[in-house]
Amino acid sequence: MTLTSPVKSEVLAHGDSWVTVCSRSELEPFWGEAALIGTQQVALFLLPDGRLFAVSNADPATGAFVMSRGIVGSKGARPTIASPLHKDVFDLETGECYSKSALHLPTWRVRDHNGMVQVAPPAALVAASHGTSDPAGRRAVASLVAAVRGSLAGLTVLDSFVDVQQPDVPTTMSTLDTRVPVTIVPLLLSAGYHVHVDLADAAADAAPRTAYVTGALGPDQRLAVVLARRLAEAGLRDDDMIVLAAAGSSNASAVADCHTVGAMLEAELGREVTVSFISAASPRVAEAIRARRVDQPHNRVVVASYLLAPGYFATLAASAGADVTSAPLLIDPGEGSVPPPELVAIVSELYRSAPGNSPHQS
Repeated sequence: MTLTSPVKSEVLAHGDSWVTVCSRSELEPFWGEAALIGTQQVALFLLPDGRLFAVSNADPATGAFVMSRGIVGSKGARPTIASPLHKDVFDLETGECYSKSALHLPTWRVRDHNGMVQVAPPAALVAASHGTSDPAGRRAVASLVAAVRGSLAGLTVLDSFVDVQQPDVPTTMSTLDTRVPVTIVPLLLSAGYHVHVDLADAAADAAPRTAYVTGALGPDQRLAVVLARRLAEAGLRDDDMIVLAAAGSSNASAVADCHTVGAMLEAELGREVTVSFISAASPRVAEAIRARRVDQPHNRVVVASYLLAPGYFATLAASAGADVTSAPLLIDPGEGSVPPPELVAIVSELYRSAPGNSPHQS
């Protein structure tokens, strides 16, 4: 059977379109079906555990529309499809070819919506960080993007920047087919001007492309967990006084978000945390350090760097006069560090929370 007439398309809030192809009951486990979506053929597969997968019906080696007749299998825990022509084996979720690394099978998004199987074109995540001239900071942020790319197998994940570095978000989006919907995830700890203006404008100006901007990374309790880990690595003592050093913003809600993270860190550590800012908001870091020393002149003051990566602001935080300053959330991978799994999870969840970005559904 070949499904040639999509029933309808559901246009989501941000303009993305899911096409209803057939009812779930029309699919048999392990048996592929081909669907014609506009001018493109898609092969649909239902696994016995209920998972749905959709890939291009064109064999990557020959271009013949035969993948729906391929053999479903597995490589370890990974579901696979083998081409009926040359037996090349592809990962059903990522499109990776296990037999010939030069080949790749395009994947489509797929979901079960009230018993109906729906598909949508491939999507992309644009990870928009601030940008820095610091080589260690660049490597640290790049390592986070790479880890997110690995956690969202099969999704196009691209680096982009709102300042200092290139490419900017509009340039990054211009490298993609205009039919590919984009979710912009700010790699920023608070939602200030860059999120509400720069990235929002980039998304609005992307038409006819569909583009959506998620929230910032914080506030999130998992950031407090990473902050506490960095403080422990810096040698935090039981009698130390803690000052949280945030970048700062002229946006009141962004400042409030930093105070929320400060409260989360207090809960995580079970001790007082003073929130301060490097720029644009008060109190400044040096001022907060001096005030804590007046309160307890015999105890150390330790700064918790609420900054994403090494760079200019991290240098300012370290020179503000504390006895000890913790490392930022991300550390230069050249020092043997890997991105905290909490940060990878936050970025991945922000992507999945955007309209239309549901994972494979049963």
